[in-house]
Amino acid sequence: MKMKNKVLVMIITAFLLVLHVSGCSMSGEVQAAEDEILLKIQLDVREDIGLLVIDCDIDGTKTSGGISSIDKTMLKRDELLYWTLSQEDYGNPGETVDLTLRFKVITEYCDPNYENIYPEELTMPLEEISWTADFGKNYDITITGDHDSGYQAVLNPSD
Repeated sequence: MKMKNKVLVMIITAFLLVLHVSGCSMSGEVQAAEDEILLKIQLDVREDIGLLVIDCDIDGTKTSGGISSIDKTMLKRDELLYWTLSQEDYGNPGETVDLTLRFKVITEYCDPNYENIYPEELTMPLEEISWTADFGKNYDITITGDHDSGYQAVLNPSD
């Protein structure tokens, strides 16, 4: 009986360790690792979108990427998206950085490409947002709007 208890304790400990290493808590909340900035991007748009392109500038180092559905479907209009920025990808800058984001909504699904070049009539750029960010923290962004009147990205106040 004592051996079964030890095995159970080892299994529970291993499970909690995996949760900690993966950045999850028991509540299911995703948290940034110490060397990451985690962007939690809440879509609050009027219709589903094809892709979300994200251009980042951290202290002058620029990258570009994007988010799409793995099954080639549209991103849902109320979907919560996650995007991480790793210190290593930006040349290991300090703990606090100047961060600028430029989003583009691609209104219909297109196969993603490394150049992030999509048909002009489907590409809707948003105004950039900038702030001083800290690695190891989460930042909440909400994207609102629609194809007809345009889209906006807003950095939500931290708790």
